[in-house]
Amino acid sequence: MSYNVLWIDDDYKIQKDFIGQAEQEDIDIFPFESHEEGIADLIKRTDFYHAVILDAKVKKGKNDTVTGLAGLTASRDKLIEINKDGYLPYFIFTGQPDYVDAAWFSESFGRYFIKAKDNDVLFQAIKDEVDNKEEFILAKEYKQAFDVCTESYIGIDNQKHLMQILKSIRNPNEKFDDELYFTQLRIILESLFRYANKIGLLHNKCLEGGNVNLSESSLFLSGLPTKHLGVSCKKSHFSKIISESVKSILFITGAASHTVAPEIKNNINLIEYREALNTPYLLYSLTFQLMDILIWFKKYADENPDKDKNKLLWLPVEETIGVWKDGIVVNLNNDKGFAFFKPNNGSSNTFILPSTVTEHCLSNDDKISVIVEEYVDTKSNETKTRVKSLKKI
Repeated sequence: MSYNVLWIDDDYKIQKDFIGQAEQEDIDIFPFESHEEGIADLIKRTDFYHAVILDAKVKKGKNDTVTGLAGLTASRDKLIEINKDGYLPYFIFTGQPDYVDAAWFSESFGRYFIKAKDNDVLFQAIKDEVDNKEEFILAKEYKQAFDVCTESYIGIDNQKHLMQILKSIRNPNEKFDDELYFTQLRIILESLFRYANKIGLLHNKCLEGGNVNLSESSLFLSGLPTKHLGVSCKKSHFSKIISESVKSILFITGAASHTVAPEIKNNINLIEYREALNTPYLLYSLTFQLMDILIWFKKYADENPDKDKNKLLWLPVEETIGVWKDGIVVNLNNDKGFAFFKPNNGSSNTFILPSTVTEHCLSNDDKISVIVEEYVDTKSNETKTRVKSLKKI
């Protein structure tokens, strides 16, 4: 795993050898010419950077023409402020002859490294400091999950959400905020759904109005008809395990959401749960489920990047409900009598009632045509599908 280091130095363009040397040490340098530009990017991407290098004599403002200690002082003061809530190591790197070995400079700014002479020493110091950072340790330990939380996939902002949860797992407290952490899990899933839409895996209707409809998105990606949006997908992008994991996370974390359906809140009472069992293990299990989802999703998205091709799988519900579809009988359960209809178009299997199996004397691999209907499962209060009418072909 590389070390991401911000470098503020107005002369960085003539020091390409330094950047190349750093790359050989697995240190990726992101240079800026002024305090203003560098700190602006740091604030924007605090969770991305592992350390900061500061030139001693640098421009303070983007449009400044002169350099001096004002830029270094402003950057140092901002980093001291940032480090009140965390730890981001920074290192002063200078080649100014009037600063080197000057007692006043080291007394004012602390340890510094001399350009060209101390390059290797600086690289090692960066590694030593960063390797002990909890965030870096966690990012290395769960690298596959953090690889999805980048601008190439679901967005770098999700790194901080996942990091905060993992830090809580690493340092559990007797009391923790379910609402905070459960909401963060939902935010990460929401970002995943947004990226799925970006590459055509998820229908636009699931994001109408700019908001992600989490439950409808889960249904669509699972190859099931949406409850209210009137769309579905010809195939299930989610595997069965991934689909169940997503549904479980949404169902449980929904108790902490202000926008979730009332029936979910009625089925989950977190206060009652915490009074009976005050442990963090529910959060842990959901977090590890989510990381599996993220890792699986990256692989699936990489294998299916063609947006136009993915959108060809979108269907309005009227094309899946109430019309005859051809397929075969599969997964006949001889003990309980039920079976499933596997459509020829590759969409999800549909449940066949035992009474229908008996009525038509169905066997595995029988060629049939069916009409599918929606119904509300009284146990789960969820809308599901089943075979309404059937004929052999």
